[in-house]
Amino acid sequence: MYYLTNFILFSILGYIFETLTALLFHFNSESGFMYGPYTIVYGLGITLMFLLLKKYNHIKEKYKKYIFMFISGFITLIIIEFIGGTLLKEIYNVTMWNYTKLPLHIGKYISIEVTTIWTLGIILIYEYIKPFTDKIIKKIPKTLTIGISLIMVFDLIITTIISFY
Repeated sequence: MYYLTNFILFSILGYIFETLTALLFHFNSESGFMYGPYTIVYGLGITLMFLLLKKYNHIKEKYKKYIFMFISGFITLIIIEFIGGTLLKEIYNVTMWNYTKLPLHIGKYISIEVTTIWTLGIILIYEYIKPFTDKIIKKIPKTLTIGISLIMVFDLIITTIISFY
């Protein structure tokens, strides 16, 4: 339940982040491919990264811990972005991001500079924001998590059906 609630929370926060970024920098952006106010690639990416990064909590030397977190996180995020971008294009015919204009891109969905920023960002979220969100998550009723999950599943089903017509 903890990881499902994390997924939902960071999907919603990802949507808010994308929306605010678009407003601040004056570009058109649709955050997410579904209808609700959530961007599941954020929820999925951050939740998977939390699972990965907790494996390094036992390392006492901070620099070693952060090096391991960065390398494994970087590789994981590259995989998530590639698979996510490819699946969105193949299943829904949607391109949510395209890095071909950036100098260190590898195809459409992978960019060394963007992945570096996301990796550093997620490590900061893990170290400094997660303790706060964990307190919030403990207060969220399971029925709310289940209810929002059902709404998101229903949204995914509707989105998928509509995308094929």
